[in-house]
Amino acid sequence: MQYKKTQCFSQLSYVKSATIVGALLFSNLFINSAMSAPVENFGQNLSGLQQAFSQKNVHILQMGDSHTAGDYFTEQLRKRLQADIGDGGVGFAYPMKVNGQRTARHGYEAFGWELTNSRSNQPADYSLGGVIASPMSRASALTLTSQYYAGDSQDAKVMVKGNAGQTVTVSDKYGTRQLSLNNNGWQTVATTIHFPATFQADSNMNIGGFWLSRQGGGRVSAMGINGATQDYWQRWRSAVAQDLASSQADLVILAYGTNEAFQSDVSGQIASVQSAINKIRQGLPNANILIVNAPDSLKSTSGYCGTRAVNLDKVQSQLRQVAQQNGTLYWSWQEAMGGNCSMKSWIAKGLGRTDGVHFSREGYEKSANDLYDNLKKLLNNSNATGDYYSASTRNNITNDIHRTYSSSGTATITNRPANQGRAVICSTDKCSQLKN
Repeated sequence: MQYKKTQCFSQLSYVKSATIVGALLFSNLFINSAMSAPVENFGQNLSGLQQAFSQKNVHILQMGDSHTAGDYFTEQLRKRLQADIGDGGVGFAYPMKVNGQRTARHGYEAFGWELTNSRSNQPADYSLGGVIASPMSRASALTLTSQYYAGDSQDAKVMVKGNAGQTVTVSDKYGTRQLSLNNNGWQTVATTIHFPATFQADSNMNIGGFWLSRQGGGRVSAMGINGATQDYWQRWRSAVAQDLASSQADLVILAYGTNEAFQSDVSGQIASVQSAINKIRQGLPNANILIVNAPDSLKSTSGYCGTRAVNLDKVQSQLRQVAQQNGTLYWSWQEAMGGNCSMKSWIAKGLGRTDGVHFSREGYEKSANDLYDNLKKLLNNSNATGDYYSASTRNNITNDIHRTYSSSGTATITNRPANQGRAVICSTDKCSQLKN
């Protein structure tokens, strides 16, 4: 650190200033490195997810922007989950390679197939995920490859759009077979594939992706689009809940907010997240939902803390609000980084990229470890049989809350007034309202 002498300060002043600034920087780095963020539960019953872990058959589906599309964060979640309960396979795979995005454990070889992405081509009939692949002719070949799972067999459900009676041809070690469509429009067809596996279809058919799994174990699906915001879901087909049902996910992570933070108008964000939550609950009524809030991000890295994205504070506040109102799980990525003004220190430590938005592999892995550790802590420490009651509407009325207790000691609410809509957390001895 160099200082330029002026008439206002002596050399001793520069030394003191440098010492103070250096101490502050060191203190900030030390505090940030020790930070961790809890996974908060605003009202979900966790018994289903706990049972999935105990039975060693867990599917986590993460949907989001480039933080998900890079598959570093999700790959670390995948490693941690599979170290605990075994390898459950690939999870979700887009229909073919998406330029600028990474897949950690599988790849593609495509001849005569075209990709359409809802990021840039909106007027299309997109299935869940917002990317579709179309063959130019029946001779067009699309091959799913994997060095990681080379020679492995996995159950496959193909999201495909076509007409009843049409077929998808699959060729692999098991030979060539035809998968018939029973209906018109989007549907799933199932088979067992052996890597590598090649798919062919008629030119008027579309493939939206693959659900790939083994019998048991853990799998983490990365369904992210570079530049995505939560309202991208509005570009996908209205019956996207049916596609969610096909995933059989136990936990759905919504990891948006970074791109919204750079927008000048975020007034529609809450409605977009609410719509996504409604669709998840329609398609996966027994799944838990986890909202991951946007991490600290910078419009400019100049200065001590840099300049934060213009609407980051508002986006983060709104995401926490919608998590509370809907009784979901919630994790603050920024808190895990060390709080406001943490990205600059993460960059200095090699955990953040110099663009002030993205992370290095090490940064994504550190973040994913924090989330996984705190999710497991929540699952291990929670009495998930009904500790929480949450309502869809909220107000400031605080009286006339009546309690009864089951034999297990879990508090339940009875005789709740019709106008009492505020969320309440109950323990065995009292009920208290959420702050917001």
